[in-house]
Amino acid sequence: MTQHPRLRALTGPTARAGAILAAAAALTAGAAACSSSEKTVGGISPAVASAAAEASRHAASAAAEASELTGAEASDAASNAAALISEVASARAASASAAASTLESRAAAFEASVSAQVSKARASASAALTGVAGTGNALGDVTLTGIPTTATDGFPAATLTITNSTSETAAYAVQVDFLDGSGATVETVVVGTTGLGAGQTRTVLAHGDTKADAANAKVVRAQRH
Repeated sequence: MTQHPRLRALTGPTARAGAILAAAAALTAGAAACSSSEKTVGGISPAVASAAAEASRHAASAAAEASELTGAEASDAASNAAALISEVASARAASASAAASTLESRAAAFEASVSAQVSKARASASAALTGVAGTGNALGDVTLTGIPTTATDGFPAATLTITNSTSETAAYAVQVDFLDGSGATVETVVVGTTGLGAGQTRTVLAHGDTKADAANAKVVRAQRH
């Protein structure tokens, strides 16, 4: 079975991404184990198990990326991901090959759609950081929690807890650098969030695309705008 390139969290806008990343990893490990022994366990074909596992990964990946979205986009993505996971479980239990294959295609398309939304949001956040001097005006509004690469298939990741300390609704753009053991930058990621009300808090997942044996995350710049 082809390994999905990255395990990301199955998360809603306020979920703790680190804990669910571990759950997603466990889900994937369990699905892989089942797919290797389906001829003798439960009467489920390897094709169904493989398609179901891939569909689950696509849905989980998309849901994690959706943590960077806001409002209805984030809620819809989280709900759609949960619905897909539920459908996958039903198809797998019924050993429905056609249904599992269709779900795999739908989940892949869903992930691509969410990725496009996130790319647009990241581009907007990057634009907001253009010309920002120093660390920006909102470094104190961001708290970072690193996620061990053992829970993310080797990809660096961190959760950002952003609290709007002002009395007005604001958007945030945050630059996160992932560093190796020597302190060299492995990858730079910019994430953002919009429509954060006065005093409100939101959790966003930042993840890299370059594998690392170990990576430390650091907030380099944060701009409220």
